[in-house]
Amino acid sequence: MGALTAGLLAAAPPEAVDLRASREGFSPRVLTAHRGETLRLQVSSEDVEHCFAIDAFRVEKRVLPGRATPVDVTPDRVGTFPFHCCLESGRAAEVERGRLVVTE
Repeated sequence: MGALTAGLLAAAPPEAVDLRASREGFSPRVLTAHRGETLRLQVSSEDVEHCFAIDAFRVEKRVLPGRATPVDVTPDRVGTFPFHCCLESGRAAEVERGRLVVTE
């Protein structure tokens, strides 16, 4: 394999993780990633419009029913970071939460 081919293979995009949003919450509720590596999500809604937000990494995307929304997150630090639907308040906001666990 030549150097050009090896470089193209190294640049392959990460495999996407499906994340579903609904009034029942996110599924899965816990995501894992490695510091410095891109986590590619395909966020979809099972019912109404939602939002996917991770405040710690300044990520916020609207999610419309019937289509997947790609979201890339490249965490720059280790820890546990909450994510949520930024369109909800009250009880609904408490349900529509999850966490991203970032390791070395």
